[in-house]
Amino acid sequence: MAAQFPTLFSVGVHSWSAGASDGYGGTEDTFTPPKNAAGVEHPVYGWGPAAATAEPKLAGHDRVVVDLELLVPPAFDCGPHDVIDVPGFGQFEVIGYPEDFNHGPFGFQPGKVVNLRKAEG
Repeated sequence: MAAQFPTLFSVGVHSWSAGASDGYGGTEDTFTPPKNAAGVEHPVYGWGPAAATAEPKLAGHDRVVVDLELLVPPAFDCGPHDVIDVPGFGQFEVIGYPEDFNHGPFGFQPGKVVNLRKAEG
């Protein structure tokens, strides 16, 4: 039984992939669509600041500070390094994989939380 919350907002998603070798043993990041174009539009529930307390929310083993939490429907798909255009706030990089809250004991599927950090560069 999937939740039927309204998706009143939308964001643009730029999917990341490792591109060609840069000649130094690394790879060039590739985004589809490119980061300087509009992302593929996806409906979402909303977003808000990650920290409800004075302590910052930390994600992953690298202890990356989460700047924004994106609240998304169960079918929303994204992965690490993808870039998301949040209207009025700019571009953010996805940290890790979405936190999935859809497998509780009563069949309730409220959606996922995507941890984001402000994209720079």
